[in-house]
Amino acid sequence: MGFITSIRVWVSKNKQEYQLKKSNTSLKKVKFSTDSSSSVTNDVASPSGSTVSGKTGGSQTTYKPPHKFEAGRRFHDIENISYFFPNDDDEVDRLHEQHWIVRHIMGGNYQSPIEKDLENGIIVLDSGCGPATWSLDMAEMYPNSTFHGVDAYPVYPNEVKPPNCHFQPANVAEKLPFPDNHFDFIYQRLLIFGLTRTDWKNAIKELLRVLKPGGWIEILECDIEFENEGPKQHRVMDAIHQAFHKKDMSPGIARELGPDYLKPTGQLEVINDKIIAFPLNHGGKLGKLFWDDFSNACIALHAWVQKEDSGFEELDEYKNFMIECAEECTEHKTNMLWHCYSAQKKKSASD
Repeated sequence: MGFITSIRVWVSKNKQEYQLKKSNTSLKKVKFSTDSSSSVTNDVASPSGSTVSGKTGGSQTTYKPPHKFEAGRRFHDIENISYFFPNDDDEVDRLHEQHWIVRHIMGGNYQSPIEKDLENGIIVLDSGCGPATWSLDMAEMYPNSTFHGVDAYPVYPNEVKPPNCHFQPANVAEKLPFPDNHFDFIYQRLLIFGLTRTDWKNAIKELLRVLKPGGWIEILECDIEFENEGPKQHRVMDAIHQAFHKKDMSPGIARELGPDYLKPTGQLEVINDKIIAFPLNHGGKLGKLFWDDFSNACIALHAWVQKEDSGFEELDEYKNFMIECAEECTEHKTNMLWHCYSAQKKKSASD
């Protein structure tokens, strides 16, 4: 089965699984099982700092965060969270497909040297898990390991999931509901659109708190200041950058994470920075697939873009402009650079 077909088959299958609550599909037809590992009730910290009732093992929580609608899309409405993207069904579908594109370009789900550990069984945190596609994929690959996902807005599955997957609401920039030195591996990606500069400092501190000495942390981020960018695409990105700066967010956080955020902690061994060029609408089918994802992301950001550039107020005109951007990216061979940081936490304070 080819790569493109694999993506389409997987997305089609998982759309059905994630829509179980909306249909009468029998659970017997679903690959994942309902988690019933425990009925012990805990208090879980919500992103706003309040507590919600949940159950150990990630069963369904009663937490229902507020949301709002802008430009026809649903967004969170949670205080102190700056996430730009919507959280509706269209965005969840985009993130599912994006996972497989990223996995293919990166050559796997992770870059850290932990395969044997995952096979033997370790505890893993998926920080900012979104719809949890990474966790679900990894849970199937490594059934002996346990995967915990957290996100400020719960679009992850509450019921239909592998038994070694557990999810709960939490804001990594505030407080994670886990003890010190708890995880063997922490994975996080694409929070560039969700964290301010201050949030990044707090998040790194919190992630290292819950990471075991000797454990690995991996952060994958995109740089939204492009290689070989043409004037049309620059116009779109300039509007996004303006929105970023108003929220004290950094378009170049991917470049800054290593020297400005990870290294100053003094808690990590040699910090690896693997840089990968993601092609925008050139280089074959993969470049076309990534452009489709990127273009849909830009359209999802229309509510923000139109505030910074009045020429983009009409959605249809904006979509037509993105078609012109696609042609320009092909001509200029435009690339988005991604930085994958991986590092091991020192085993003792004297290391």
